[in-house]
Amino acid sequence: MVNIGKKALRGVLLSTVFFLLSACSDGNDSSSVATPGPYADEALWLCKPGIETDRCLELDQTITYVYEDGNTAVFEHETVVDAPFDCFYVYPTVDMRSEPGNMLDLSDDTLMLRPLYNQAARFTQLCDMYAPKYRQMTIGTYTLENPFDSEYFQLGYSDVEEAFNQYLLENPGRNFVLMGHSQGSHVLLQLLQNRIDNDEALRARMISALTIGPTGRLKVPVGELSGGTLDNIALCSYESETGCIVAYDSIAAGDEAQRPVPLQPRPCVNPTELGGEPGIAAMTIYNSDEGIPFPEGVETYWIGYLGLYSGACESDGFLGIGVAPGQTTVYTPELIQTFFGGSSLHLADYNFGMGDLLRIVDTHAANF
Repeated sequence: MVNIGKKALRGVLLSTVFFLLSACSDGNDSSSVATPGPYADEALWLCKPGIETDRCLELDQTITYVYEDGNTAVFEHETVVDAPFDCFYVYPTVDMRSEPGNMLDLSDDTLMLRPLYNQAARFTQLCDMYAPKYRQMTIGTYTLENPFDSEYFQLGYSDVEEAFNQYLLENPGRNFVLMGHSQGSHVLLQLLQNRIDNDEALRARMISALTIGPTGRLKVPVGELSGGTLDNIALCSYESETGCIVAYDSIAAGDEAQRPVPLQPRPCVNPTELGGEPGIAAMTIYNSDEGIPFPEGVETYWIGYLGLYSGACESDGFLGIGVAPGQTTVYTPELIQTFFGGSSLHLADYNFGMGDLLRIVDTHAANF
């Protein structure tokens, strides 16, 4: 049983009462939630404005930029004040147990922090960040024939939907960006299907959605931007478009040995082509804990390489990452994936796209 404490237990009881009462009402406005649920308990949030320990704000995001000519400059991270919009982030699989099941004890958030720091925390320069904990399915659940139909996935999804309900309750009328990675993106795709795609009021508040790697569950007809999984939410296709989805699954360009064979071409939105320099990653970030050596003299925890890598959607829908034309580095995408502990660039999906994703979210919000 998940450790949610006495306040959360009261929330569960309130939610049950609300459910019974709402069954007697017409319930036409699905964008409103009438009573707090278990996620009124701040212990169930990694990041949320005003909570005692906001994990998105505790790690220094100061970064050293390495420019294309090799020069460097240090930039301090500035958390936005009076953020004009919110970000709702769902982290990827962190429970690596080999048997199917769920992460039921959410009291220790240690495993959740690596993706949070690498993927979400830097967006606090743009938005107020909401990042709920959830009883996600284990990595071993993926061995099931239909893991996303399993009770294990649905339990994690129900937590995130409950957290989203709480977000809506506390932030009526606020616009938001959805952000996820891997299992987090799978959860958000189901949230988009169940709650947002056919709800005009919620669609009117969704600035965009980043459902990053893997994209196989997002079905879009080949050559089209919409249709398939979602009826009313399309893939992003130009810089100022809003209410759309950015989705990609990165892999080392030309690395045929490690390339999965998709059942069908998957959707790919190249982040470099949404207002950036097409084909050139604006900024790729790493931190010193990843084991990738920093250039001599770099003293910050974070480093950002500007224009060092390239990105292009390939015929099977993967975003192929290479070294940008005219650039040289010993830290090729093939080598980077070994530092991240995998046989693909899946764990570095956000790292390679960070500069472009920040620009995209900023631009989408400005045009919303």
